Amino acid sequence: MLHRPSFPLRLRTGRTRRTAIARTEALNRKLSAILFADVHGYSRLMDRDEAGTVVRLTRSLSLIRNLVVDYGGSVVNTAGDGLVALFPSAALALDFAVEMQREMAQEAVWAGGQEPITYRIGITIGDTISGESGVYGHSINMAARIQSLAPPGGICIAHSVHQFVRNQPESSFRSLGKQKLKNIDEETEVFVVDFNQTQPEPRPPSLPVPAPPAPIEETPDCSLAVLPLENVSGDPADLHLCHGVVADLISNLCRFRNLMVIARHSSMAVTAHAKSLREIGHQLGVRYLLSGSLRRAGDRLRVAVDLIEAQTENTIWSERYDGEMGDIFSFLDDVTATTASRLAVHIDMAEKRRLTAQNHPNVHAYGLILRGQELSFRFRPESNWHARRLYEQARDLDPHYARSYAAMSRTYNVEWRYAWSNNPEGALNEALNLANMAVENDDLDARGYSEMGLAHLYKKEHEPAIAAYERALQLNPNDADLLAEMGDCLVYVRQADRSVKLLERAMRLNPYFPDSYLWYLGDAYFHLGEYTKTVETLQKMRDGSEGHRLMAASYALLGNTEEAGRHARALLEVHPNFTIEKWRKVPPNKFAEDMEVFVEGLRLAGLR
Repeated sequence: MLHRPSFPLRLRTGRTRRTAIARTEALNRKLSAILFADVHGYSRLMDRDEAGTVVRLTRSLSLIRNLVVDYGGSVVNTAGDGLVALFPSAALALDFAVEMQREMAQEAVWAGGQEPITYRIGITIGDTISGESGVYGHSINMAARIQSLAPPGGICIAHSVHQFVRNQPESSFRSLGKQKLKNIDEETEVFVVDFNQTQPEPRPPSLPVPAPPAPIEETPDCSLAVLPLENVSGDPADLHLCHGVVADLISNLCRFRNLMVIARHSSMAVTAHAKSLREIGHQLGVRYLLSGSLRRAGDRLRVAVDLIEAQTENTIWSERYDGEMGDIFSFLDDVTATTASRLAVHIDMAEKRRLTAQNHPNVHAYGLILRGQELSFRFRPESNWHARRLYEQARDLDPHYARSYAAMSRTYNVEWRYAWSNNPEGALNEALNLANMAVENDDLDARGYSEMGLAHLYKKEHEPAIAAYERALQLNPNDADLLAEMGDCLVYVRQADRSVKLLERAMRLNPYFPDSYLWYLGDAYFHLGEYTKTVETLQKMRDGSEGHRLMAASYALLGNTEEAGRHARALLEVHPNFTIEKWRKVPPNKFAEDMEVFVEGLRLAGLR
């Protein structure tokens, strides 16, 4: 157990008294939110498996220490099985505590036959004293005592913390009443924090979703949607596994050129609202559905899948798989191959080799990647850094796991794109370096090539960018996001006609496409000089805040100065520091004169 006593002063002589007073005056006092985390059942874990516990504990504490910094705090003490961290606010401390416990809950899914490591967390607010040999204070003692009241995997907070966080939407609080804490005179009201063990999947948009740009006259014979797996075990920590298995099945099936597979986001969005399988098939425009369920009990897995003809709702093939977590890659391969063959898809020898030549990674590393993917959808700086920590751990566990390098590359690209980096050029260089490492470790995985293309594009290295995207599409020709991103790339090298075709196909594969698809398509029309189509496309965006630049320039070039000015003003509300000169450096146009058309439109709209 980690214990930190309050600061003692034993003053026995005049000289020692003066020395102690001088030292006390030199100490730094600081008001902070104090988080105390300790492993539940540490002695029992060490007794059962000392060596294994040390390895797992060291790994978890290394991750936690890094995450504390990413979420705005600092680790001030560690001792064996726990740590003390300080945060500048109660809200930041609680935010970190919730994310840490979610992380550890999902880590437990991959513990196999070993007893998972669980932490208890206590949080309070108070003064701390920084001395030469560490940080001390009564409040640290209090946080430790409050921690002992938390359930394994849980969080308890003091009344002082509750006053600041009680309105946070993601958590609710249950009072334990006033508690008499060991060696602390005053009774303190303590609250248990109730939170979801795993971050819920972003909900499908409630606004009407735009229809695909081209009407679907008939449903292709070999068209399929993979529906979300039902989490039969009921443990929220298993959701990342359900989502990850579906995403990987879709990615594997997208390799077959004659099979049209709907993107995961659209399948989830329609499934959440549709009332029948027939309706799902109709809304997604597919002939077949792959549905299933997942149950986990410790290291054991049971996954059941059904291939269903959507129109009749008849099951044409069922399979049940019982195995262990370490066998999950064999299951993915089996379902992919069997589904493709059942749909009579022609699988040429090259595609067969791709399936059989896959190097299956360390299963724990695979779990880290799945957890990181869930975080990456939030688009917040701390979530991006959190995901990167998980990808780094996956890389350390399996240095030849290409997917970890590709995933890390994306975090650096996102960091550059959203200006979260103090060294933008360094972030983009690292994104390219990691993408190259992904390809070096697995040249049959499209992810590495797609990240390479993205990094080259924003370094304004156009030929290598296009070559990387072309190779990615050869490997995975039906990946909707990949098609959309290549379409975006082609705009900047005067291939907007091809860009439009790729984006229309991406929208067919992902009918519930994100706003970025519309922005890419609007940009393609702008580069073709079709400003009316640009406006019509961007008007379909659910959140038009990032479309104001193109809208202002398009309306201005159409001669509609009133609408151009309205979008220019809206742009400055969203981005008050926007200037034409700053923005001129951002789009990666190969030809400078293409950018000048855009700049002229912005100037005509009244921007400077």
